[in-house]
Amino acid sequence: MTIQRILIVSGTHGNEINPIWAVNQFNSKENTNKKGIEYKFIIGNPIAYQKGCRYIDADLNRSFNENNNYHQQKKSIYEIDRANFLVDQFGINGSQPCQIAIDLHTTTANMGTSIVMYGRRFKDFCLAALLQNKFGLPIYLHEKDQAQTGFLVEAWPCGLVIEVGAVAQNFYDPKIINRFLIIISSLREEIDKLKNNLIELPKELVVYVHQGSIDYPRDKKGDIDGLIHPKRINQDWKMIKKGDPLFIDRQGIIHKYDGDQEIWPVFIGEVAYKEKKIAMSYTKKELICCKNEWVKEFESL
Repeated sequence: MTIQRILIVSGTHGNEINPIWAVNQFNSKENTNKKGIEYKFIIGNPIAYQKGCRYIDADLNRSFNENNNYHQQKKSIYEIDRANFLVDQFGINGSQPCQIAIDLHTTTANMGTSIVMYGRRFKDFCLAALLQNKFGLPIYLHEKDQAQTGFLVEAWPCGLVIEVGAVAQNFYDPKIINRFLIIISSLREEIDKLKNNLIELPKELVVYVHQGSIDYPRDKKGDIDGLIHPKRINQDWKMIKKGDPLFIDRQGIIHKYDGDQEIWPVFIGEVAYKEKKIAMSYTKKELICCKNEWVKEFESL
């Protein structure tokens, strides 16, 4: 296995400050070069972090795809320039190439600690399996959503998002910080165990596969005209079936889920997603058998 560097990105969204604290705390106590694998740490969006906002011109975590809308705009966009810098510096062909990227995020939704994957790359599955096997973390597989592209970790050969919540934006929470520290400190150890055949992947992964997103009820002017139903608040990862309440509007009318398929919601009420017109996203649960090819692909990094 030729993994030499793992890129740890915090502050991809500038108002998600707990990962930055965790990285600084970890980096001050740990030797960054250990067991042959070096950590590289970077604040994804330092100007947004200084200003305490999510981004300056555009969402950095949607800025790594040259075919998306951000790149079609003629005006200069800070996050596009920042994405290009990160790839030029730490991409696989960069001046300090990293084989793996771990992007640390927080959410205002009650997601607990979870893994977010984009697509079905074998290397990503292998790394996600290691973490789910050790910590039992739920995996959100985000795919087939043309409106949401250009994610940071997709620009590296292997990469995952670690998402922790619930925590308010720009609020430090020691419990949230500690969760990040646990993940960061164990990542290198788990990879080393795999490299030395001291660990096996589980037989299968439990994965929550993205199906779509739903907006809040809105009036004719486009303003939000309904609230997330009390029975849905803080119920991320909890199954919804036909007839279950989703929203309650100003008139007291309850909007119910009318699909026939059982679904599992995630990012319920995420504050940052209101601008994207997302009140929650739907997933279906899928069991995926682990494959030896995952390990072989991972070892080829």
